[in-house]
Amino acid sequence: MQPLVRQSARALRSAARTTTTTATGPRPFSSTAGASAAAAHDAHAEEAHESQYDPPTGWLWGVKPGEKYEKEGWENVMYWGFGGSVLVGVVGYAFKPDTS
Repeated sequence: MQPLVRQSARALRSAARTTTTTATGPRPFSSTAGASAAAAHDAHAEEAHESQYDPPTGWLWGVKPGEKYEKEGWENVMYWGFGGSVLVGVVGYAFKPDTS
């Protein structure tokens, strides 16, 4: 009977060999086949070339002349949250301890 250390070391070496190789050889870096990746790219190419942006209208921020701008729901939260965090940062920096 072999010592426990030799048995576990041998088991680790054999386990490492079985996990890094398969029946066909070393495991490939990518599991996607080249032909199917090219086919997926061709199918997606038409969608990718469509414009993702609205065409320019010539109006400042997209608001027609004479119309009143309507704020979106996130704007007030962003302004108060960003402004408040900047204010807290400035006050904290002004009152930081002098370590020089």
